[in-house]
Amino acid sequence: MDPVDIKSIGCTDGIWSRLKNTAVEMPKRTALITDTGENLAYLEVVERIARCAAGLQASECEAGNAVVVMLDNSLDFVIACFAVWMLGAIVVPVNPHYKDDEIRHIFESISPKLVLHSQSLRMLVITALPGVPHFESTAALEIGSPLKNINAYPSAPALHMFSSGTTGKPKRVTRSQTQLLCEFDALAKSINVGPSDRFLCTIPLYHAHGFCNAMVAGLLSGAGMVLAKGEFNARATVALLERYHITIYPSVPLMIRMLSEIRFSAPPALAHLRLVFSAGAPLPKAVASRFAERFNITVGQLYGSTESGAVTLNIHHQADKPESVGRPLAGFEIQIRSELGQKLPPRQLGEIWVRTPATTLAYDGLPELSADVFVGEYFFTGDLGWNDEDGDLYISGRKKLLINVAGNKVDPLEVEEVLGAHPSVAEVVVIGKPHRAYGEMVKAVVVSACADMPEDPEVLLSFCAERLAEYKIPKVIEFRDEIPRSPLGKILRKYL
Repeated sequence: MDPVDIKSIGCTDGIWSRLKNTAVEMPKRTALITDTGENLAYLEVVERIARCAAGLQASECEAGNAVVVMLDNSLDFVIACFAVWMLGAIVVPVNPHYKDDEIRHIFESISPKLVLHSQSLRMLVITALPGVPHFESTAALEIGSPLKNINAYPSAPALHMFSSGTTGKPKRVTRSQTQLLCEFDALAKSINVGPSDRFLCTIPLYHAHGFCNAMVAGLLSGAGMVLAKGEFNARATVALLERYHITIYPSVPLMIRMLSEIRFSAPPALAHLRLVFSAGAPLPKAVASRFAERFNITVGQLYGSTESGAVTLNIHHQADKPESVGRPLAGFEIQIRSELGQKLPPRQLGEIWVRTPATTLAYDGLPELSADVFVGEYFFTGDLGWNDEDGDLYISGRKKLLINVAGNKVDPLEVEEVLGAHPSVAEVVVIGKPHRAYGEMVKAVVVSACADMPEDPEVLLSFCAERLAEYKIPKVIEFRDEIPRSPLGKILRKYL
């Protein structure tokens, strides 16, 4: 195809203009590398984005339309998202491994104009969205159509994401390009990222962590990004870290744990790796310690949400405060508030309130719920935590996960800590279940440490009775082969 004159493609200050400026300044710098070695420079990337945007226009996609992207980590995923933004349309990243009913629920809530999907979802898309254009790759859209006028407004909706839905139906969250750029600017300033950096992305791009903290952060900063696809492989990941001189590795606790368990005949050469941070779920202290021993680098924890994007990051005190999620990103604010809304002093447990220009203002179509959690300039996260005297944040759990046993509040994390100390327990999750007499009862779901160990709930109940008040002792202990988790390792409590 003929080269695209990207300098002539103008638009208001948004994500496309940021990326275009990078390509103009550094056209030959590497932007994207696949784990198979395919390499694209920034100029090549933006030319493909412009062609894809023209193809979207030819399919009658315009500003304000929703475009579903149901793909695994790939160049197609990246090209599609930036092309949609170029037109001022809305990206809807969807986990391609969702079940049919979950995908149909998303389709019904957004009425997409166009769908890009993996090959395995072709029949579902055809039957669920008859007449809606659908493609299995961006190459089918890059047909050389002329790009018409662009009417993109950065303050308009740009991203639909769905909350993880660990305890109920996913809620739709919408953010604008302006909000996404605010998050990027704060993160970039906090971690001092730039063209000399190179990201490795092994986390799914369809999740907020991979989407914003890897894809958007990597490309808008002028850094290179290596995309790994398929099931996570710890040794292959270390090989990529070495081969491509990765400097920044966003990850999740499950991947950090798998990496920490590798044994090497010789230490890997990772002197260039300056920052590893984990998000999506709490990182156990023991896992962080093992990782530091293996690789001589301490993992920082990032805290955020689908509603707000990244909020805090521990990059200054990873070693001496490994359980902290750090301080707010540049220009962001958090407060710890009591149930009455009073601001609490250091080391007092309360709900985490967030105020940032990157946070959405409401859940789509849920005005009553929105009124409960978006008040004034604050988002009430529902997370419990506390600050130390230095302003570093510690997460203690979820407010709504507290179990109300006949008026007594039970912190499931406390019960999990006790059960987890028993040698027969490899993993445990504690939840509340309805109870006719008490309102709620405590239930523990346990994975045994060894397959040949007897699964005797009475042993564990006696163990708890020695360490917990009576109302905190589980009424039910259920043994399972594994704990159900999302792709990022977050516990799916609705399946327990």
